[in-house]
Amino acid sequence: MQTRFFKLFAITLLISFVSCKKETSLEYKYADSPKVLACDFPKGQLYNEAVYSFEKDIVNLYDKKGQSVPRAYSQFVTNVLNGRLKIEDLASEHSFNIAKALKEDKAIWNGNGKDVTLNYSAPFTDCIANNIKMSGFKTTFNSLLATNSMRPLLILTPLSSSARQLQGDGSLKTFVAFEYYYAKLMNMDSTLLKKQAEPAQDGKVDFNNTPKKTSTLQPAEKKDDHAGHNH
Repeated sequence: MQTRFFKLFAITLLISFVSCKKETSLEYKYADSPKVLACDFPKGQLYNEAVYSFEKDIVNLYDKKGQSVPRAYSQFVTNVLNGRLKIEDLASEHSFNIAKALKEDKAIWNGNGKDVTLNYSAPFTDCIANNIKMSGFKTTFNSLLATNSMRPLLILTPLSSSARQLQGDGSLKTFVAFEYYYAKLMNMDSTLLKKQAEPAQDGKVDFNNTPKKTSTLQPAEKKDDHAGHNH
């Protein structure tokens, strides 16, 4: 009986260890970045990481040279509104790993497969709704929630006029990142994603990563090897 108890205890301990290891395997690149949500959640660090990784992805694709976050948000929202968004061109490997971790957080999602949206009655969405900084948009957002009329496409038109202000609104950019990015990314096949190159720090060009060019002097040197020979 005692041996059986210890075996059961060992199995439980092993399962707990594996689960814990799985949850902490994600690399947190933005752990020191400011909180984006005003509320505290058990997975708040993961939510924060998700928003900053999304922001890096859109800047890297839409304004890699200028690194303008407002411009990147504007382009992202416009592409979603016009049906031109291609997640496979946008997502980094880091964001894909975050998406897989977010997929396990069942409470914040509604639906399955390609039809996933945020759960509009979840505390996560309530936190977003109650802390949007742009008063005009906050009124619209909460009215749609209160009348059970919230739809991903319905909110896009009023959102598009405020897209350049998203960077300064932690709640609203969290909504954008989760509703229009991670809800789609978490069900994508990783083989469809294009690997996004990480930009150099501080906007500097990393010359170590530039392709080597073949010297234009080589053909001349080959020609000189035969100089002086009579044919």
